[in-house]
Formats: sequence, C-alpha cells, structure tokens
Amino acid sequence: MTRTAETMPRQSELRREIADERRKLTDAVASLREELGHTAERGKRIGTTVGAVAGAAVALRTALKIRRRVKRD
Repeated sequence: MTRTAETMPRQSELRREIADERRKLTDAVASLREELGHTAERGKRIGTTVGAVAGAAVALRTALKIRRRVKRD
C-alpha cells in the first residue's frame, strides 16, 4: 500500500511525536525511581524494627536465664 504525500507524516511531526514520547518516558522513569526510593526507605525501617525486636527478645531471654540461675543458688 503506497501512501500519498498527504497521508505520510512529515519529518517535523515525527520528530515532535518522538520528543513527546521521550519526555513521557523520562517522567515515568523519574516516577519509578522515586517510588523505589520510598520502598527502600520503608524496607530499612522494617529491618531496623525487626532487628530491635530480635535484640530485645534475646536480652529478655538472657535476663530470664540469669534470673533462674540466681534463684537456684
């Protein structure tokens, strides 16, 4: 199927469309990077909380063991 000069997009139109698509892609990538940054921050906070809870559990377990030994003696 051949196109006439009227139906074929001009180079300037194509360039404009490509530039517009590039801008959209750039914005989408920036948005994704921002979302990933927020997700990483949440992951760090969760990791810190889990670590603190695990540390508290170990400290409590150790304190209870010491208490039992002191009571036996």
